[in-house]
Amino acid sequence: MPEKKIRFDDFELDYGRFQLCRGGTPVRLEGLPLQLLMFLVEKRGQLVTREEISAALWSKDVFVDVEQGINTAIRKIRRALADDAGEPQYLQTVVGRGYRFVAPTAVEEASGSASAGGYAVSAEDLGRAIMTAAGLDPENPKGTPKLPGQS
Repeated sequence: MPEKKIRFDDFELDYGRFQLCRGGTPVRLEGLPLQLLMFLVEKRGQLVTREEISAALWSKDVFVDVEQGINTAIRKIRRALADDAGEPQYLQTVVGRGYRFVAPTAVEEASGSASAGGYAVSAEDLGRAIMTAAGLDPENPKGTPKLPGQS
């Protein structure tokens, strides 16, 4: 994957390093909210429905409260970007439908080629990140107690 970076205002979203920076300083943002931000930035200007977010970030065999997961991730993104839901500069809520990334962006790629879109996070890795963010053990999603000697 090319070392793709997307800039908006004084933020830089580095896909290769899986990191968000502001003014060159890393911004603390957990895995799932960061993946959601990358997904929304990729679809800049387009309405992204909650169903699309769910399909992109959660595998079908992961059982978590997707609505709560999306709400929490959006809240963490807004906090990291210091964005106001009432007067958004970055994430616009379309009530009852979804979200839209509205800030102008500039793309930088070390490879010099055009972006093929998407990002290099497997659905399985994404599911694990979501489960971990939801406080679940990805290795034991149903919370079944492990017997001694089981790994």
